[in-house]
Amino acid sequence: MLKKRSFRNGRLSELAIGELERMMAEELPNPGDRWPTEAELADRFAVSRIVIREAMKVLQDRGVVEVQAGRGTFTLPPSVDRVKLSLLRLFPDQPAPNPEEMERMLELREVLEETVAGLAAIRAEPEDLRTIEAAVSAMAIEHQDIRQTIDADLQFHLAVARAAHNHFFEIVLDPLTQVYVQQISLTDSFTVGVEHHRQIYEEIRRRNPLGARQAARRLMHLTRRDLRKAFSALRDGGSVCTSSAENR
Repeated sequence: MLKKRSFRNGRLSELAIGELERMMAEELPNPGDRWPTEAELADRFAVSRIVIREAMKVLQDRGVVEVQAGRGTFTLPPSVDRVKLSLLRLFPDQPAPNPEEMERMLELREVLEETVAGLAAIRAEPEDLRTIEAAVSAMAIEHQDIRQTIDADLQFHLAVARAAHNHFFEIVLDPLTQVYVQQISLTDSFTVGVEHHRQIYEEIRRRNPLGARQAARRLMHLTRRDLRKAFSALRDGGSVCTSSAENR
C-alpha cells in the first residue's frame, strides 16, 4: 500500500522531482527496482499525471531511471556521468559567489588535488603524460580567449585525476573544479599560472610522488591566496581582473 504524500506550495513539477528522488533513495535504490505506475504516483502525491510525467522525464534525462514501453519504469545503476550530474546539482549557479562555500570547496580540492598528483606520479601511463603536457601547452598559448585558457586549465586537472587511475577521483574532482571556476569567474578574477601547473606535470613525469604532492599543494595555497584577494577587492568596491598570473 503506497503511503500518500501531498505538496501544494511551490512549482509542482519541481517538488515532484524532489519527492521522486527521495522515494528512489528510500524505497527504490537498487538497479532494476520497478516503479509504481504513473497513475499510482499521481494518486500518492495528489497531483495530476501530467505533473508526474514531467518529473519522470527529468529523472529519465538525468539517467537515474529508464522507461521501458509496455514494461514500466526501472531504477538504473550508477554511472560516472550520473554521479557527476548529482554533484553539480549540489552547487547550483548563484548570482554571486559565496565566500564561505568557495573556501570549503577549495579546502576539499586541496586534499584531492594533492592526493591525485601523488598517485599520478606513480600510476601515470605514457598517454596520460601526453595529455597532461598538452593541457599545460594549451594554457600557455598567448593572446587566446579567456574561455580557451579556462578550458585548458580544467583539462589539466581532469587529466591529472585520470592519471591516478581511480575513477572516483575523476567523478568528484571534475564537477568540483567546474563549479569552482564558474564561481570564481563571477568575481571577475581568473588567474592561471602556467609554471605552477608545469611543475606538477614535471614531478609526475619524473615519477616523484612527494614532489608532485608538494607542487599541487603550492598551487592550491596560491589559489586560496588569490581567492581571498578577489573577495577583498569586491568588499572594497573594486574588482580583480586578470587572465594570466600565478595560479589556479
